[in-house]
Amino acid sequence: MKKLSLEEIAKEEELHVQRIEQESQPKERFVKLTFLIATEGTQTEPNYFNALKKELEKSNRFNIEVSVQGKGKSTTALVGKVHRQIAFNNQEYDRVWVVFDRDEFPDFDKAIQQAAEYKINCAWSNESFELWLLLHFKDVPKHTSRKDLCDLLEKAIRNELHKKDPNALYDYSKGDPKIYEHVTKLGSEIDAFARAATLRNNFKDSTNAPSSQNPCTHVDELVFELRNPKLTADKVREEEKTGSSGH
Repeated sequence: MKKLSLEEIAKEEELHVQRIEQESQPKERFVKLTFLIATEGTQTEPNYFNALKKELEKSNRFNIEVSVQGKGKSTTALVGKVHRQIAFNNQEYDRVWVVFDRDEFPDFDKAIQQAAEYKINCAWSNESFELWLLLHFKDVPKHTSRKDLCDLLEKAIRNELHKKDPNALYDYSKGDPKIYEHVTKLGSEIDAFARAATLRNNFKDSTNAPSSQNPCTHVDELVFELRNPKLTADKVREEEKTGSSGH
């Protein structure tokens, strides 16, 4: 048997201590989740969520499968299509979300009620998805139209770009493939979370239908679930126990 030197003995003891410490630490629970995100829009929303999906896939700590589908359907048609997809195609997801805007759809409130009946999570925005994007840059304290939200978002992104390049050009369009990068790198998602929560709190005790709650958005709730898979997994297990979710 080879005789170890004092240095080698010390090294072996150090490694032994490290192994004991590692084994004594609680092991991090592995989380596997599947999401279905069906959007009314076929450009901005899928571009945003697909970019977020790619960012999440860079992490090796969690296994999150996200299916993003731009349906191009109006509100109740979107909810109905997702319900049929889940109910009749034998497709199972841990979390199912629909994402749609108020716009001028007359069935906006009905779609939200229908989603609740089908136990489908609903990330609705009044007036539009651009509200969530704009909240990365500024407060939106009063009723704002879709056009104004788009104009304000374009201005906010351009102003941030000008801080690095005064000659930078930017025109917001529904098909901007870099919209996720623009809002998360130039704006603040943390601020957007806080602002969205404040807007919802403004209507906490209101009896007004969602179609009258402007400005308001629930997109942050979906993003939060994607960002926090451990908490989401706990929610899924709790819902399975109580039977409050069918997915």
